[in-house]
Amino acid sequence: MKARLLLLCSCLYASFTYGDTFYALGTNKETLGMGFSSEVNMPLSPCVTGDWIFQGGSQGELAFQQGMDSTTMMNSVSGSVRGSVNFVIFGGSAKFSMRKKTTENRNSIASTLMLNYNGGNYSLENRRITDEIASLIHTDPAAVVGRCGDSYIHSLTKGANLYVTAKLYFRDKTEYEWFQTKIKIRVLFFKKTITKTKEFSNAIKNAVYSVQVHTDGGLTPYLQSIGTSKYCRGTDISACTDYADQLFSYLLAGGNYASDLTPELLKPIKYTVEPYEKSGHMTLIPASANNMPADYLRISGRLRGYQDLVNDEIERLKAFIAVATEAEKPALEAEFALRQSESNALADAGEYCATLPGVYQCEQRVEQAIAQVH
Repeated sequence: MKARLLLLCSCLYASFTYGDTFYALGTNKETLGMGFSSEVNMPLSPCVTGDWIFQGGSQGELAFQQGMDSTTMMNSVSGSVRGSVNFVIFGGSAKFSMRKKTTENRNSIASTLMLNYNGGNYSLENRRITDEIASLIHTDPAAVVGRCGDSYIHSLTKGANLYVTAKLYFRDKTEYEWFQTKIKIRVLFFKKTITKTKEFSNAIKNAVYSVQVHTDGGLTPYLQSIGTSKYCRGTDISACTDYADQLFSYLLAGGNYASDLTPELLKPIKYTVEPYEKSGHMTLIPASANNMPADYLRISGRLRGYQDLVNDEIERLKAFIAVATEAEKPALEAEFALRQSESNALADAGEYCATLPGVYQCEQRVEQAIAQVH
């Protein structure tokens, strides 16, 4: 498998224009034949089955995005490709938290290289309603809409989106704001041979510099062997620049990354939904809308705000723990454990709400998780 590597100067995903295509969140529901609710933009339960037909693929694209903020990244990891749709973020907590690792946040700045590999497009053909849903239509038709929604996942793309992020973490907002105001350097991938100004060196002396790899596919054996992150004190970032050189030699032209992406490492990265009336499954067309979106959107928005707060702190603490002295570690690790517990509670609430248990039940679980955040 050879990839075409195209260096783009704008965000990779801006070019997609599919009407009903959604980015995958990495959940086990994002597969062909799953029912889908266009009201809350979420996969539901298996409703349609058939044959998986390969439609071709195998290409790669590389994009560089400097200073990508969390909102921009959110548009590339979840929601509709067309970008203007309100979407509910319940479930997919691992993908949701990944955006905080690859973007700027309250006390950090970042440069990110995105490598997108399309390993194949698949569609569902010779379709029929699953036996379980066919039985439910006769025994409890009112329950069908909650299981199947108004559409189903008709096609999907398997692949791997890989992000290489160079990031500077600052101890507090004062140092972060001073850097943003005074320092003109914004591309954070450095070569050893580049001479950094005294002003820049002073600005990052208390910071942590990192180079990290994140992917929504699997890690190749080589990436596993060299590790997925390197953290350095701002006073000496040479180990991190050496690590970045290793990565780019492997990922870019002349490297083996594309050929190492075996089929088992490829995951769904986006999928297209189709309404039941277009597919001819008339018994699955819901009689009427259930008017849930406004409440779920409000709850998910509140949940996202707290997840952002907690994940920002987790990323900052992780960076400083990586370079901490033995005397510094206990306090940092205690704070990290507390924040991780908060993150887990918020993620669990999101996974619970992804089952659409009812607005009241969902909101109660979310509020219980939020109450744990200090």
